[in-house]
Amino acid sequence: MEKEKVMVLSSFSDYYKGTDIEVPAVEQREFGVGGFKKKIESRHLSFKTDEALKNYLVQETPLYISHSIAYYKFPESTPMERKEWMGGDLIFDLDVHAGIFLTPEEIEQVTGDAITLAEDFLEKDFGVKKDEITMVFSGGRGFHIHVKTPRFRYLEGDGRREIADYVAGAGLDYRKFFEKIDRYRLEGPKKTDWGYRGRFCRMVGKRLDEKPSSIHRGLKKPGEKEKLLGCMEDGNWSKTPIKDIVERLEGPAKEMRLETVEVDTGVTIDTKRLIRVPDTLHGSTGLIAKKLKKVDDFEPYRDALAFGSEPIKIKAKQDLPEQEFADSTMENMKKEEEKEVPKSYGIYLILKDAATLS
Repeated sequence: MEKEKVMVLSSFSDYYKGTDIEVPAVEQREFGVGGFKKKIESRHLSFKTDEALKNYLVQETPLYISHSIAYYKFPESTPMERKEWMGGDLIFDLDVHAGIFLTPEEIEQVTGDAITLAEDFLEKDFGVKKDEITMVFSGGRGFHIHVKTPRFRYLEGDGRREIADYVAGAGLDYRKFFEKIDRYRLEGPKKTDWGYRGRFCRMVGKRLDEKPSSIHRGLKKPGEKEKLLGCMEDGNWSKTPIKDIVERLEGPAKEMRLETVEVDTGVTIDTKRLIRVPDTLHGSTGLIAKKLKKVDDFEPYRDALAFGSEPIKIKAKQDLPEQEFADSTMENMKKEEEKEVPKSYGIYLILKDAATLS
């Protein structure tokens, strides 16, 4: 494995020579680095400038490097209490439990979750501005979303947990949106309501447009459909003659659950967490943890490659499936088979412990 390590580290160093790494408030961040044994082998490092950080990456070349989500007065100090915490970014970690490669379906799933989190939850529900959100491909199985806004900077763990639970829909029960005022009046959500209440009304409206009879067969009549739509205008759900309307809305409620986002709560709530430095390399794939302006058309095996098409010869340690990589189809390989492949693909397989240099 020694020759593989030499080749990988040399390639990583070359990448950093030609890449500018920028970390906001770099002098206030704690850094941690790792190698072939662990993702974080040592921490409590600090750098005064981005240039000093780049020089370290070129000369020392860790496989992994992460920075604190927190800002510290003395980031290199130990124990943690001596660092003097000055708040931190709000971070979300989204990933899928993939095999050796991400499938197109897994990429579509985690990309959709990232867009929903940013656009529906952070921007619409919490009022976060677009320029306060940084979307980063993790370099592995998903995305890291960095939120830099003064409103969240000084949140402790409990406050961050509430946000993570809200995004995931933890404890969500649509029936709590309704309140029986008396025997005649039922009040409920309006389509202009904030958050899940408004989202629920949009789901009901969608069901009324597409398949109203799935809620109640009487809704095929235009007049009855308009009455239910009117309920969502002013929140007076007594307008509909459907007596068990709350129970009949379970279907749209289930669709609303599908639009929640499962995040790694442990990452979001931990104010001492380290997160991969954007635009550095992931030590398990050799892919770039790339900052993204657009997520919807991002393809990791095309857009996050750090190395060129220079061929290297590898030997497979296991059977490998056909795979799209670097705008080409990599043919399947049998265990012990030797083949020349593009350097990005070869390093990816070596770091996945699926191949060696031949």
